[in-house]
Amino acid sequence: MGLVAGALYGALGVALVAAGLALRRRESMTGVPLYDPDAAADPAALARLLGLSLSVFGLVTLAFGVAETFDRATGVVVFAYAVVVLLVALATAVRSRRYE
Repeated sequence: MGLVAGALYGALGVALVAAGLALRRRESMTGVPLYDPDAAADPAALARLLGLSLSVFGLVTLAFGVAETFDRATGVVVFAYAVVVLLVALATAVRSRRYE
């Protein structure tokens, strides 16, 4: 079961990193769902911030996928993954307020 879950987490992590890098490279928020172009003060900076956030989410998910693959996902690892994801989400929310 660990191999299947690890592969799924790995695919999700790769997709998140690819989306984050694409958003950072484009420096444009066009095509992003729920984005209001009239509300953003600096869309390029917002795209860079969200791209970085997605990339960090992806890397953390990849690391968790590796732990899951080798059956090392103990309660501490799952808790640490959840805390890191929540901290990244909170930091992204706080930082993105500057560009709205």
